Amino acid sequence: MSSCCPPASWPYATAPTDYTPLGTESSLDDALPIYTSLPASNPAPKAAVIVLPEVFGWAGRLKGICDSLAKEGYLAIMPDCHRGDTANGKADVVSWVSTFPWEGRVKEDFSALFSHLSSLGVTRVCSIGFCWGSWANSKAASEGLALACCVGAHPSVKLEEFAFKADQAALLRKVGCPMLLLLASNDDPKLKKDGELGSIVVGAGGEVVEFADMTHGWMSRGDIGDEAVKRDVLKGFDLALPFLKKHCPV
Repeated sequence: MSSCCPPASWPYATAPTDYTPLGTESSLDDALPIYTSLPASNPAPKAAVIVLPEVFGWAGRLKGICDSLAKEGYLAIMPDCHRGDTANGKADVVSWVSTFPWEGRVKEDFSALFSHLSSLGVTRVCSIGFCWGSWANSKAASEGLALACCVGAHPSVKLEEFAFKADQAALLRKVGCPMLLLLASNDDPKLKKDGELGSIVVGAGGEVVEFADMTHGWMSRGDIGDEAVKRDVLKGFDLALPFLKKHCPV
């Protein structure tokens, strides 16, 4: 099986049945599904965070993550760039991902998101991406989109090479905003802070933090019934939130 997730990663996880999402589902231009969560204390926030999901769509805890970011004062918006399709059950995930390239697909989705957020009065936009989503926000930031900062949890930046036959290092050198990467133990070692790719992020003023006890996918689909996973999920957000608020204040 060809996959963007390394061996021993957390598998596909269904949404928790004991959580009721606080946001709403809709679509942009009758084409791009979005999930939007607004801060209860401020229905017209000036800062937004784009939550970019994994190859498993809106499964796992992603809606709850959006709701948590809204509670911090952000307009949280999560697109489904794969239009309801997911990697779940796919024999060759990388080939499937390659059918959603930046040009002609994901770029247009980001354009729709930025236009929508602007129409709502948002003036500052940041992003947090998980797995595929970290490739997507890295790509957006490298293409000149006005992201104040990016966070990537268990990032699959390698899709730039494996799915789209382009240079990962060149992609990261073009990123025009501060970046925080949260790495699992089985993520690409080149992304470590002293690795070929991680050193690019650090050299540009970003940060790389390694979670030695975690495997790929823990932030969004790891079993938080496991105390170690719960600890490092909370630690991940304790790092991500100050980073977002520093560079993209609410």
